[in-house]
Amino acid sequence: MAKDIRIIQVAFNVLDPDQLHLYNHVHERPNKSGYLKRLIQRDVDGGHGGGRLAAPAPELGNDFVVEGFI
Repeated sequence: MAKDIRIIQVAFNVLDPDQLHLYNHVHERPNKSGYLKRLIQRDVDGGHGGGRLAAPAPELGNDFVVEGFI
């Protein structure tokens, strides 16, 4: 059975403490690709937030943009 595999890259700015925390969390997983796909599937299925982006936390100020790390 043939496979048609496509790759989407995810970049983390490790100078940002929040993104560094996310990077380290994913990096600890033995199957990083499978882990990220399960998170995406959960989002598609409507779990944990229903696919909506949360507003930035007030303490982060206006310099924080969610789209910058997604």
